Amino acid sequence: MAEFKIRKGFDVKVSGKPDSNIEDYAFPKLFAVYPSEFEGVKPRLKVTEGDRIKRGDVLFENKKNEKMLFRSPCGGTVQAVNLGARRFPVEILIERASEEESVTFATHTRDTIGQLSREQVADHLLNAGLWPLIKQRPFNHIADPEASPKAVFINAASSAPFQADFSVVLKDDEEAFQTGINALAKLTEGKVHLCTSAGSDIPAFGNAESHTFAGKHPSGTTSVHINRINPIQPHDTVYTIAAQDVILIGKLLITGELPRTKVVALGGPAVKEENRKHYRIPVGASLETLFDKSLEGEDVRVISGNVLWGDQVKPDTCARYYGSEFFALEEDRSRHLMGWTMPGLFQYSSHRVNLSSVMGLNHEWNLGTNLHGSHRAMVVTGWMDRHQPLNIMTDYLVRAVLAHDTDEMVQLGILETDPEDFALAAFIDPHKTDVCKIIKQGLQEIEEEGI
Repeated sequence: MAEFKIRKGFDVKVSGKPDSNIEDYAFPKLFAVYPSEFEGVKPRLKVTEGDRIKRGDVLFENKKNEKMLFRSPCGGTVQAVNLGARRFPVEILIERASEEESVTFATHTRDTIGQLSREQVADHLLNAGLWPLIKQRPFNHIADPEASPKAVFINAASSAPFQADFSVVLKDDEEAFQTGINALAKLTEGKVHLCTSAGSDIPAFGNAESHTFAGKHPSGTTSVHINRINPIQPHDTVYTIAAQDVILIGKLLITGELPRTKVVALGGPAVKEENRKHYRIPVGASLETLFDKSLEGEDVRVISGNVLWGDQVKPDTCARYYGSEFFALEEDRSRHLMGWTMPGLFQYSSHRVNLSSVMGLNHEWNLGTNLHGSHRAMVVTGWMDRHQPLNIMTDYLVRAVLAHDTDEMVQLGILETDPEDFALAAFIDPHKTDVCKIIKQGLQEIEEEGI
């Protein structure tokens, strides 16, 4: 076991941390699948409005790889197929039947997985609809089943606020997790790396090399793990996956059915204190009832993700395919007299420019969505790299992307990164630059040019 201490980083002191209790969320009538979640996938629909389907029936397939199927999380009737721009299906709504029928798949144990070939494991996950849980670096898109990764990284660490605590998620699912690890080990000739947070109550597992990471955020991000354990070299490929998704793969292999539930954390300043906890929710289920009883405030923003990195969703949304946390905070449109010229005794800042930071007021803050200013001209200050543990010069990398200089982007190390790695830089940046969006644009340009 290797232990890593990440010395650079910053923890956002925001209120609303969920406790470790898990509450079961009742199965609702409405479920949904969002094809727009799957970047790079061109969906070919296999259902139409009014179709009766089983749990596990194919909803759509990927035109680029027809083996990659996406299946229904419940059995019932297709209520609607909502189309977006250029007739892209953005939402498939399903009304769950009172009595569901399920599609079944071949079953395996943690031991019989070792008798399968790599192709058999990959084909099984592609057919069952769980292959998209596995991502690939560089570019962090759905893994190419034909690629030969030099390693697989399982992220069981949590440093961003407020990610689901994997030591809580893992309880009673150790067998499924080990089965999932054994399946992932068949996909690479290298090692499977299990990365956890220091102090977490996660035991060692077979077929995986365990590593612990201590330090402030972003010590729990996959890019930091890869950089410290087995850095990506030119033309390298690695697979990455969230730890809870390994459990889902294990449950599929053991039961021969699609997993019914997963655990999410709900937190943030706009969540009632008694509702800040972990929830075991049905995959794809409507969360409207949960948010109706949990949110407080007149105008609340719900994020599928955390305060630094995630997608804004509506309170009547359904559970996403990806992610294990929801964060809620108030929409803050207030204006402050004389703005930044005031002493800032009751203002939160990552820089020592307010009295609140100079005087050491380290309590948790009820943060809102107010940016406290508009976008400003970018000046090289080095502030965006102050808490960046990766060897990246963010200011210069951002300028290279804006100049569409793909050669310089590669030289500055963009292929080692993911847009999420710059969420903290965007948070502390005084210029209000959307760094994550810029980095994503740069990665897309490099991928299109085939570098």
